[in-house]
Order: sequence, then C-alpha cells, then structure tokens
Amino acid sequence: MKRVKRIFGIALAITMAMGSIAGCGTTSQEESKDSVAESENTAVSTEENTGKVTFPLEETKTFDLMVKVNSTLLSEIPTFAYVNERCNINFNMDEVMTSAGDATEKIGLSLASGDYPDAYLEFVLPKEDIDKYGGEGVLIPLEDLIRQYAPNLTGLLDERDLWQYLEAPDGHIYELPSLVKGAETAAGMHIWLNTEWLDRLGLSMPTSLDELHSVFMAFKEQDANGNGDPNDEIPVSVSDGISGLKYFLPYFGVNMDMISMLAVKDGQLIYVPTSETYKSFLQFFATLYQEGLLDENSFTQNGEQLAAVGSSGEVIGCYNALASFLVVERDIDEHYETLTPFEGQFYPINTGIEHGGMVITEKCENPEILVAWADQWYSEEGGILYWLGLEGDSYLKNEDGTWSWNTDGPYGSDIGEIRNKATIKYQTIMPAVQPDFWYTGLTDPDESYLITQRSKLVDHGAVPLPAMNYSEGDSQMIASLKADLDTYINQYGAQVITGELDLESSWQEYIETMNAMGAEELTDIYRTAYEKATAN
Repeated sequence: MKRVKRIFGIALAITMAMGSIAGCGTTSQEESKDSVAESENTAVSTEENTGKVTFPLEETKTFDLMVKVNSTLLSEIPTFAYVNERCNINFNMDEVMTSAGDATEKIGLSLASGDYPDAYLEFVLPKEDIDKYGGEGVLIPLEDLIRQYAPNLTGLLDERDLWQYLEAPDGHIYELPSLVKGAETAAGMHIWLNTEWLDRLGLSMPTSLDELHSVFMAFKEQDANGNGDPNDEIPVSVSDGISGLKYFLPYFGVNMDMISMLAVKDGQLIYVPTSETYKSFLQFFATLYQEGLLDENSFTQNGEQLAAVGSSGEVIGCYNALASFLVVERDIDEHYETLTPFEGQFYPINTGIEHGGMVITEKCENPEILVAWADQWYSEEGGILYWLGLEGDSYLKNEDGTWSWNTDGPYGSDIGEIRNKATIKYQTIMPAVQPDFWYTGLTDPDESYLITQRSKLVDHGAVPLPAMNYSEGDSQMIASLKADLDTYINQYGAQVITGELDLESSWQEYIETMNAMGAEELTDIYRTAYEKATAN
C-alpha cells in the first residue's frame, strides 16, 4: 500500500489565481503581464490551516507531469507556458501523443512499474481505475485540498451539486475534473427531424409516438421533399442498427443512460433491455420496417455511409447524429431540428463532468500548490484561456462583447489550425471550466445552430442516474457481462425489427437467454449500487 501524504498543517492560501490571470483572458498580453504583477488576492483559511502562498511563487517549483495530447505538444501551446511563467511553476513533462502510441498503455505501465510522476493531466483510464489507484494509495485524496485551496472549483461543485459524481466508493475524491455546462451537457447522438418537410406537408412537430409514426408515413407517401418524385424519400434512417436506434428510447418514456442502458421508472431502477418498454420499442420499429418507413440499410451502414446518403440530396426525413450537418450538407442542416421530447418526458443529459482532468500521485511533495494552480482554470477567465487561448493571439474580442477566432493572426486563417496550435482545449483534458464567454463567439452558423438545438433538449433534460459507485470486482464483472449482453441485444433487436424473428413468440426466450448470460446478475449489481446511492 502506497503512502498517502497528509497535507494538514501546511501553510497555504491561494493567490487566486484568476485574479492573477484574469487579465490573460480579457486584455492584451502586455496588459495581462501588468495585471498579473499588480494582482493581490485574498488568502483562503480554515480552522486547521491558515497561511499564504502567492503566485508567482517566491521560489520556482518544479513538478513531473505526464500528459496525453492529441496533435500539438502542450509545452508548445503559448497559453500553458504563459500561465506557468506567471505562477513561477515549471513542469518536466512526459507528453504522450495519441498519434504516436497508446496513451492508456503508457499510463498503465507507468503506474504498474511505480515510476510515475507527481501528476497526470488527462488521466485516460476510466473513473473506476482512478478510484482503484486512489484506494491503493497511488493517487492521493483531494477533497480536503479542494475545499481548502480551490475556491473556484468548490463553488462550482456546490452550485452544480457534483461532489457525489466524483466520489470513489471509499468516499474520497481522487481527481480534478474538466467541467462543461449548458448545451454541452446534451452532447451525444440526437434524433434529427426534417421540419422543412413538416412545413411542406402542413404537419407539426409530433407530440407522441403515434404522431411520429404518422409523420413518417406522410414523408413516404406525399413527396415530402417536393421534387416531384414521391418514391425517393427515406422517412427514417440510422447508422449502426440498435446502437443508433436506442437514441429513440427517451421518446418511449424512459430517461435512459445510454451506456449502462439503465433508467429509473416509477422510483425503481430498471435495466431497459429486459423491460416491457424495450419490447414496445422493438415492436414500434418492426412496424416501421415492415411498412417501408425504416431504411433497411440502418443495420449495415456506419455514420460515414449514412452521411453519404444524406449529402446526396434532401432525401432523409429523420436520422441520428451528433450534429445535423454531419449527415446532410451544411446549406440545408437547418432544415432539421432535434426531436422534442413528448409531454412529461425527460431527455438524458450528462453531469458536465469530464473525468480525469488531473490526478496527483503520492510522490508529489506539494500537492496543495498543484491544486491551487489547477483552481485558476476553474474561473471564467481561466476557462477562456483554456478554451480560446490568449486574446490577440488566437482570438479577438469584438466591440459588441463577443469574440472571434483571429484568422489574421500568427496561426493563419484556418480555424482548425488555430484551435490545434493555440488552445489547450483541443489538445488535452485538464482541470478547467467551460466559460460563459464561449457561447458569445459561435459565429459559425452551423455550430451556433447546433447549440440552439441542444439547448432545446436541455430544457427537457435530467441526469438519468445518481452517482453509483462499484467495487473493483463489480466493475470488472460489469465490463465482462456487458460485452456479451450488448452484442446479443444488438443481434436480437436487428432480427426482430427486420422480421427474421417474431417478437411475441421469441420474447420469452430472449429474456431467458439474457438472464443465462448474466442480465439478472448485472441488474443486481446495478440495483445494489443504486440503493446505496439513493440511501444517502
């Protein structure tokens, strides 16, 4: 068991930081330097610990850091160097580029060998592994450090009621997350419906499954795209079979977590694939398939193939996608809106947590300084630095208070290149918050439209499940059981919907096969965790 370093009695307070780097995100670089130099901040104190540490530190502190990056080294991004210089902090960095190797493997090997750094940024292992290494003492508990030395993060976790989603089974918190909010919490696959076709046919956004069925029938029979050919419309098409169709399940009255396929219904946790709701879902799409409303290619095409059909002309009435413009051409993407949840229904949204922004190991001699450093990025100004970079360098503030990418700056006119070379957000996940300012600069009309549509879903949104923790053994069992069950769920669903199997005569055998494969055991593990979570 590794030793967990105790931090009580260490004199510290935060020069908070975003007092310090507030200027970085809102003024020019030269003005920011002055702002950093002149900033004075209030010390954080508790009954156990009253002290002061000021950024910049009087003496340079150096930490060993392993970080996963996408295509540009973090050490080459100006914002990162800029903030560290003003904090008087230096990082010896082992940067793992995803294109050059497997970050998961390298991080795992470093942990297994004992040759690990003071901290990791974008700890790519799942939360269960964060909790595991924390329980073993390799990673240190951070909840006391957060409350004492990270006022920005503490405020966000309090305001958004997120503490529970970070806790390990032993009650400790072993990570500093990255936080998004607003429309981003509805990120994921959505169901897009062609409202241009609705208008042409004199129809409204459907408010029930029966109305949705009627809309699809009208799309098929009434020349919805108006080109004179009543036979070239595809009412609904998805990619990846059941994996794509499952995004319709919220419209069957279950606010389902898409990974575990769990939902809470009438106060009880249910495993949706063995529920009567799932049976109704299969029956609905089997009917659509029999009537020629569901594209038969839905079970063989991937996302790229669906997009190839969508870009061939306005022929698809409804589909699944992260964004409408990923399937159809950008000049018609606003013809599609996210399907509004029906009355009384909720749309599943996530907590806004991206796990593993930073973890700190027991080798770190001054973890409180790293927590204070990280807390800078949880302010509005720090979020701007993380998402946008330096003002005047990668982005410009407009006179109306919005922002734009600096396409006349040092990184050229290509926005993708600016993001990759000048912003941390597009290279790694680290402790930071998405700033409100981000939404004022979405000048790309397609991206702005996506945010508008996601916001509509968030208005109906709710997090499907409480924070549910599992032992290491349960986590391994869940992963093992799900691998086989998910494969069978997809196989059986495809056979039923395409008519290869009759739903009524095969349903009981399906349930028995699921249970023989461990569905009941899996559900019991989930229910035990749910009961513990809701008992508190």
